[in-house]
Amino acid sequence: MSKIILGNKVKLYRNIDGKNFVNTMSEEELRENLEFLDPIIRGMGYENLDIEKMASLKKLKLIEEGRLGKRFVEEKNIGFYQKVGEPDILINSSEHLELSKFSRTQSLDELYKEIYDLEGRLEENINFAFSPEYGYLTSRVFNAGTGFKPIAFLYLPALNYFGINEIAKGLSRLGYTLGSYRDRSKKALASIYTLSFESTLTEEEGSYIEKLKLISEEIADVERENRKKLYLDNIISLEDMVNRSYGLLANARLLSEEEMMQSMSMINLGIELSILKPNREFDFYQEIMKLRNGHLQIERGSILDLKSRDILRANKSRALMKEVFKWVCLESLVKNHKKPSSLLSKKQENRGIHI
Repeated sequence: MSKIILGNKVKLYRNIDGKNFVNTMSEEELRENLEFLDPIIRGMGYENLDIEKMASLKKLKLIEEGRLGKRFVEEKNIGFYQKVGEPDILINSSEHLELSKFSRTQSLDELYKEIYDLEGRLEENINFAFSPEYGYLTSRVFNAGTGFKPIAFLYLPALNYFGINEIAKGLSRLGYTLGSYRDRSKKALASIYTLSFESTLTEEEGSYIEKLKLISEEIADVERENRKKLYLDNIISLEDMVNRSYGLLANARLLSEEEMMQSMSMINLGIELSILKPNREFDFYQEIMKLRNGHLQIERGSILDLKSRDILRANKSRALMKEVFKWVCLESLVKNHKKPSSLLSKKQENRGIHI
């Protein structure tokens, strides 16, 4: 997997033929739907996690991992099922059934095969709502047709630095959605973006996969060109941002989740551009997940107040920086660093996304 393309996710939406859509179901109908599907799914070796009885920290962890939407955690008659190595199954979310799987290592083609294998096994016991004219029927028009949603996770710090709004607008005109994790100020955090289609109504699944792979690589090329520009034309600003981020992670006594995510992202960019020299492999996505609120408190084994969370996160961050950059002082991290070979190559003509 590319260091710019962090991972892939696929979702598949299905509804049961002859039943109302979830958004028009009564509580009794939702309960009946759950009771109908539960034995079928458990009979396939899946575990029902029972969201209503689930501890709040475990819910938060699932939300942070992108496996469960925030709006579903307090809803009744929602079913969430997991099986090791298999896609997750969500009942009564936006549709009767939502199958999904995220992977850092598997391709979209591999995830596509897994999720349709699961759908085939479910279809042995369930008649899905289907129209010869419109395809698989869903409560939301943009989910109809294939009911399939492939998603690419992209790490775009240079584009985020120079401004990504125009690219996002251009992608929207082409039928794509570029989303991001955002804080209250609407600023993208950690420079991690998701790329997906606004709708998958008119073409076959394989076509959407190939298009998403192609546009993801084009965006990755533009990110590389912008990293080159950032390095060659703004090296002092770049080093300043990297060093400030290192200083915060290595010395802070209180560290918020948002500060951690932004600084980890900048540290990672510094490593990829050879500004920082780590002593071991640094998987910033994995390190971010470990220091998010839910993961942090589950590891601690208790619910913490805001200040206690920030103290614990700062303690772990300082320990991580010492481990990754062991026995290396900040000044020596950037002293006489060499330009990465990728930036010393003959300047190529900028490659952009034609929008």
